[in-house]
Amino acid sequence: MTHRKNCYALRYTFGDLLRNTKKLFKTDMVKIVSKRNVFLFIQLFVCNFCFSQIYSQLSLSDTIAIHSKVFNAERKVIITKPSNAKIDDKQSNYIVYMDANDQNINGLFLQSANNLIANKEIPQSYLIGIIHKNRNTELLEKDKLLKFLKEELIPLLKDKYNNANQITIAGHSFGGYFATYAFLKDNDLYNSCIAISPAYWPNKNDVIDLLLEKANLIRGNFYLAIGDKRWDEISLRNGVLKAQNILENQKNIVFGFNELKGFSHNATPTVGFGLGLSFIYDQWEWTNILEEQEDNLKFFPEFWGHIEIKGDALFHLNRVSEAKLLYQEALQNTSKDEKLSKSEMSEVLKRLREKIEKCG
Repeated sequence: MTHRKNCYALRYTFGDLLRNTKKLFKTDMVKIVSKRNVFLFIQLFVCNFCFSQIYSQLSLSDTIAIHSKVFNAERKVIITKPSNAKIDDKQSNYIVYMDANDQNINGLFLQSANNLIANKEIPQSYLIGIIHKNRNTELLEKDKLLKFLKEELIPLLKDKYNNANQITIAGHSFGGYFATYAFLKDNDLYNSCIAISPAYWPNKNDVIDLLLEKANLIRGNFYLAIGDKRWDEISLRNGVLKAQNILENQKNIVFGFNELKGFSHNATPTVGFGLGLSFIYDQWEWTNILEEQEDNLKFFPEFWGHIEIKGDALFHLNRVSEAKLLYQEALQNTSKDEKLSKSEMSEVLKRLREKIEKCG
């Protein structure tokens, strides 16, 4: 049995602002997003939420019913496909997220994904929302839900939409706790994890213990975010910072962390999911940027700006020696740009020299 659900979306402007916000607050080790700096972001978010009626990049969501042998009950899952997805696609990206029956969480997640897809920051993906019957029991006791996902849901998705190129699991609060546990226990299945304000205290900190045990064995991408406002969020920080300390020292994990300044527990998903999805697919995005700049350079082969951005793409794709050559070329070509003022020229030259130095 299926039924259609109407969706709400943000327009492309939301994705543009999310991208700019993400890049503005990026540092080498930690990303910091303050509430003041995203005030305009939230205003635009609310405005577009009220006036938009459909997602531009996603089909209407289907709620499907699965008879689960694991739970010995009917379970429902929300599946949202990209609007132009083909059933015969050889590979698909699945993004599995908890708490899909929470309208706020479901809406935030779909809105973030829609606008990142629109701006080519993440690939077209199948968004899989888990509806919980007994949320706290399922997320904290873990094993039944873990088995349901691995043995029943994911195989069903593969039969329906073919093999997944990448599977990301995401959640907030207890959902972030479960997502972390699933990533650690079934790392052969899940390539990436997004944990927004996860509660790592349940079950005598068992997820932190598991993380310590398996840290050297797991691979993939892990994104973690925590706010700093009100006790329900502040009380989670100790466990999250312990996880951060473990994860950022692992060679096989691409780890990203956000300090969401000024955000309380229930507010962190507002920007956390978008930032997490963007981080998980960062390499995919830089591959697209590389192709875009190569096309631009066919028409403007000497413009230092396109050369610099191509160098940035190569640097983020770990092609550092090639990036260095492009930064050096961009440095030489800035003298040909008569539109640059002296102060602008000085700023560009300083930035390019710093990038060259960073390449070693």
